[in-house]
Amino acid sequence: MKPVLCNHRSYQTVNIVFFILLSLVFVYAAVFPPEKPHYPIPSFYNRYMPGRQSPTTGLSHSFSAIMRGNLHGAKDLNPFGIRIFLFFFLEWIFRAVAFFSLQKEKIPYNKLLLADILVSVILFTSCFGRLLLFWNYL
Repeated sequence: MKPVLCNHRSYQTVNIVFFILLSLVFVYAAVFPPEKPHYPIPSFYNRYMPGRQSPTTGLSHSFSAIMRGNLHGAKDLNPFGIRIFLFFFLEWIFRAVAFFSLQKEKIPYNKLLLADILVSVILFTSCFGRLLLFWNYL
């Protein structure tokens, strides 16, 4: 039995799903103001590991400030907020570009998939790298 190779339709589906999920993150950040003390989705880290300051504390508030154009406030709320928001925003754009590039057959699937993997890994490590180093010190 031959292994089933991933086709461009499944890649299209993944792009749509990620685009929708990222859109929901932006809507969530836009709906709740950064001044609001409690957001509906609590921090897992703060809930189950009380007494320790998490590097993700204030991240939702930071995203809300960014959505309102308050970059200085966002940095004060969480020093990683702008970088992480940038990752999500660029991935959101890339998902749309990838979807429409395949739709219009502008870029071959194999090349687009390779570029997607490379860009996403580089973007992830550059935006989350310093944050991920924190977990080594727990």
